[in-house]
Amino acid sequence: MDRGLIEISNARDRTLSDPLYPMVITAAGWEYIEKDEANLASKTQGFVAMSFDKTLLPVYENAIAPAIEATGYRPHRVDSKPHLERIDAKIIAEIKNSRFIVADVTQQKAGVYYEAGFAHGLGIPVIWCVRHDDLNNVHFDTRQYNHILWETEDELKEKLQDVILATIGKK
Repeated sequence: MDRGLIEISNARDRTLSDPLYPMVITAAGWEYIEKDEANLASKTQGFVAMSFDKTLLPVYENAIAPAIEATGYRPHRVDSKPHLERIDAKIIAEIKNSRFIVADVTQQKAGVYYEAGFAHGLGIPVIWCVRHDDLNNVHFDTRQYNHILWETEDELKEKLQDVILATIGKK
């Protein structure tokens, strides 16, 4: 309130301890939010959306995370750190806090497509990946985007690192 980012609406006799305390975001508050969200260059996180199937964990640990780290960014997979938040809210917050998203659609999980679409809608770059044997299953709506095709973890690591450096740049 001191910074003019929020204000009391119809305050009357209510106090801050009132659970129905009517606060609204001011125009200056919305400008602040939009400015922060639009400042992609300052963000250092690469969000990873992929299947949580145990068979793909080594792909994250040996290929995706090291490729992101090698370019100077921090990889983040939503299941990597314990939290008490609602998972959907945590995902949205972490995507908004990211410079880019790596979406590996191997195993065709709807959540991966959702997270990539959400990031795309915010103007956050999406780097699409898929294991070579699952390419024919990639959803029609995303086929027109370039996908990193991979067969081995080493191949994915090398290709992903190259794509991040070429499209996002080193941090």
